[in-house]
Amino acid sequence: MNNYTYTKANHSNDLEQLVELFNNVFAPEKVGQFARILSDFFPGFSFSNWYVAKEQDKIVSAFASIPWQWSFDDIHLKVAELGILGTCEEHRNKGLFKHNNQLFEHDLQKQEYDLAVIQGIPGIYHRLGYYYALPMENHTEVPLHSIPSDLSIDIREAQTDDIPFLIEEETYFKKNYNITSNRSPEQWQYILKEGRKSEYGSRIFIIKTTNYQYYLRILDGGFGTGLTISEASMSMPVDVQTAAFSLLKQEAQKLKKPYLRLNLSGSHPLVQAAHHLGATVRPSYAWQIKIVDYIRFINKIKPILEKRIKSSAYFDLTGLTALNCYQFQVNIEWKNGLITGINQEYAEEASYTLSIPEHLLTKLLLGYRSWRELQYINPDVFPADQYLRFSIEQPSEACGSLFDVLFPKLNNWINLEY
Repeated sequence: MNNYTYTKANHSNDLEQLVELFNNVFAPEKVGQFARILSDFFPGFSFSNWYVAKEQDKIVSAFASIPWQWSFDDIHLKVAELGILGTCEEHRNKGLFKHNNQLFEHDLQKQEYDLAVIQGIPGIYHRLGYYYALPMENHTEVPLHSIPSDLSIDIREAQTDDIPFLIEEETYFKKNYNITSNRSPEQWQYILKEGRKSEYGSRIFIIKTTNYQYYLRILDGGFGTGLTISEASMSMPVDVQTAAFSLLKQEAQKLKKPYLRLNLSGSHPLVQAAHHLGATVRPSYAWQIKIVDYIRFINKIKPILEKRIKSSAYFDLTGLTALNCYQFQVNIEWKNGLITGINQEYAEEASYTLSIPEHLLTKLLLGYRSWRELQYINPDVFPADQYLRFSIEQPSEACGSLFDVLFPKLNNWINLEY
């Protein structure tokens, strides 16, 4: 291990080595080209976003920290995506990623990131504290034969002049979901221009009617053999939905794609319309997410928790609520429906306690699953003393009801920024 150094990329020669590394590791996919385009054009991305392991001066392992901004209702979250991870074959199983990840973890804390997220390989990141906690890569598959052919509405590809409209559409989208991505005008420009040059690019179509316009985003690639639709306007009337499906059918036939895949939230109106066309719903994947600091995160979403309490039967809540994670406990102190303190210590017996293993806590805090759904698969999740002893002072029913209010299941969806 003394032959390796762990650092950040810092010059153009490093970038050339990264391009070569990723093209070799991921061949035949041109992931190196994607790495170059990110480095050269993606807003907020620089050489220092690459974590590299070198043998002498040669990069043999690397990954990127891709900056995101997400919203949790009206609260902005600082997010880093751990992505594009690759190691030369002859240098694998030597702990290179482990050492680089220590630098990444240090930066997450120092730069006060709220979340670290991963889209990639299933099963291997749980040991690093990443857990499935937001939906992604939905598979609503629509057969082409069920779609009518009707292109009577004006359709064109989006240009940079359409960015204000796209931001307006995103603002409307965010009103319908709790956790979403925020994309700046510069990121939209990247999507429309530089991002088109990589295998991970997309095309955006504008559908124009007499009174309004709508958009569709089609990925150049995507999982499966179908034509993948990753975004669409939320407010399409029925006739525009019909025109949209007709356009998508035409594109699929042109590219010899056997079906449409709507990679959209299950609650999206276009998905609902697809069910009437005989769509098949297949299993979905999920974002793997690490909350960098539980106390800091809960303190950041404090206004959300207070709003939930204030609009419930617990509006004047006073006392201590606790999330008992077995190895530690998160305490939230309340007075008249407002949070007065948050700490991570074993304290006096709480008025309301939810026991939940740490590996399920992220799912609860982000609204991926309710505590009742988590209890169904893991009996270690339970309110008050449900499985321990009977107590008149802490009835499990009252505790369960309170945590229903504090941490409900949410409607979340993240649209890609590149």
